[in-house]
Amino acid sequence: MEGKSLQFYKYLRTCREYHHITQEELVRDLYNYDKENFENLDTVTLSRWERDSTKPQFSKQVSLIRYFQEQSNEALPCWDNYSVEEVENLICSVGIKNILGRSKQLILNFPSKMMHMDELKVYPIRDIEKNRVLFELNMDMHMAINHEYTQVSIKQFEEWAMYPSNLFLACEYKDGFIGLFFSLKLKEDIFDKLMNFKMKKSDITENDFAKNDEVGCDFLLSFYAINHKAAMMLFVRHYAYLIANQKFISNIGATTALDEVKKTVENMRLEYVKSKTMGNGVIIEAYRQTLGKVLTSEYVVKMIFSE
Repeated sequence: MEGKSLQFYKYLRTCREYHHITQEELVRDLYNYDKENFENLDTVTLSRWERDSTKPQFSKQVSLIRYFQEQSNEALPCWDNYSVEEVENLICSVGIKNILGRSKQLILNFPSKMMHMDELKVYPIRDIEKNRVLFELNMDMHMAINHEYTQVSIKQFEEWAMYPSNLFLACEYKDGFIGLFFSLKLKEDIFDKLMNFKMKKSDITENDFAKNDEVGCDFLLSFYAINHKAAMMLFVRHYAYLIANQKFISNIGATTALDEVKKTVENMRLEYVKSKTMGNGVIIEAYRQTLGKVLTSEYVVKMIFSE
């Protein structure tokens, strides 16, 4: 999967031409938009960027994407016509390492030297026969590391996985499953209730899910992998899903008491919004962010445009 990323110079030129902006106009607009990054920008430098003679710093790349966000009202401009599979092939999986960090509870340390990335496959759980064993495996992890407030039943996992807009994934290696990733696409008002602790995950019903063609929010539900290679594959698919469906996803969020999950969502650029202290002193925290800001974090820009 490495080495297939879209090069930034092509992306920059595509965005500028799509919006019918000349190089002179873009130089002027960028100066007004972000003087700190583009005070010394001229058409000669911009032309070099578009020809790949030189490359802008990552901070400038992020600012350029955010500028085009405002022009298009899209989370990741000029990426809205790719399918999940096409986006997945354009993402550099190595860049996911910055987001995953050094998690030990969610990502185990099963030896991976003999595993080649091309041998790892990711499937929607709804497409897998006899998937009950996967939900039982997930429940073992889910019950062991999650506080009672954030837990849901195996029946709920099974029912939610069948809803078309939810993302329930399994990573397979040589006929064995080595990782799981679950997220829900929720209606915006339901998402807000979860973020404000006005309802629990276990209160969610099928009526709370947003349809594929309805704007909703991506709510991170459950994740584990036996090593970082499996974790990377699952997160690559998740980001591909977010990018390919960006017209219908407004926010991303999670609630958790686990320090490792908090670190991961912070690396995704989700921001702390609220907390709830349980009777035993455990603190559940809520994190959220707009999709546009998640997709323009420096980690994601490196992941998408890395060579």
